[in-house]
Amino acid sequence: MKVKQILGKFEHATRLAYINSVTHINDSVLIVEYPKSGGTWLAQLVSGSLELPFPRNKYPILKRAVYHSHYQPKFIIHKNKHIIWLLRDGRDIMVSSYFHHLVWNDKNKKDPKLVSYYRNKLKFKDYSDIENNLARYIEFLFEDNPSKFVFFNHPGNWKDFNEKWQTAMNNQKNITLIKYEDMLKDTYGEIQKLLKAAVPQINVDPVHLKKVVNTYSFENQTKRKPGDENTNSFLRKGISGDWKNYFNDEAKEVFKKYAGQMLIDMNYESDLKW
Repeated sequence: MKVKQILGKFEHATRLAYINSVTHINDSVLIVEYPKSGGTWLAQLVSGSLELPFPRNKYPILKRAVYHSHYQPKFIIHKNKHIIWLLRDGRDIMVSSYFHHLVWNDKNKKDPKLVSYYRNKLKFKDYSDIENNLARYIEFLFEDNPSKFVFFNHPGNWKDFNEKWQTAMNNQKNITLIKYEDMLKDTYGEIQKLLKAAVPQINVDPVHLKKVVNTYSFENQTKRKPGDENTNSFLRKGISGDWKNYFNDEAKEVFKKYAGQMLIDMNYESDLKW
């Protein structure tokens, strides 16, 4: 194992140990999401509203803060008082992840190894042909399990990850659910409700909350309107339902096979006829 890999695992282990020790003592807020669900945006909104630090991609700090992760519930002890579970339509995640793994990172110098990993696994002739590649990519995300190499920091697949958090929420009172799609429709209203439920002991001034919502809006952060796409940006499009632009019949059937019932359970669909 290379030195960088060892250091990376040590950093992940340190963060996990901290989340399971200090965060429940200093009353920090933990946000959990399957990757590409909008966790960074939610963490910015929560940290800005509560005026707490958000040490993104950094080692944990000692004082109270907002933390964002992709941990499964089995790695998080119940003593964490404020856990926010962010859920997003898995079909949109498939599209967003495709860009992140096979298109966006192609020109991103931060983590070129990520796109190399997925391109080595999925040797498509034309990576820009998303519609024809998507079914195989979805199958790969549900079938591939690299957790034996990356251990606890791998979230698993979309269905299993959210199914586990749903079960945890049913058994614990310290978990609050928010949907990405609801945030898009009414960011101010949803964050206001979220904070009252997840952190009831703190009253957030409405004027301050509106400023935070405006600061971290898609339009303000990207200087683009939601729907105006930039495939090389971490904030690619800022909309829901984009899957309809890329899912062909084969992709639909593959997703239904692995997670069609989960869409129904999470109230994204009423049946499998979509």
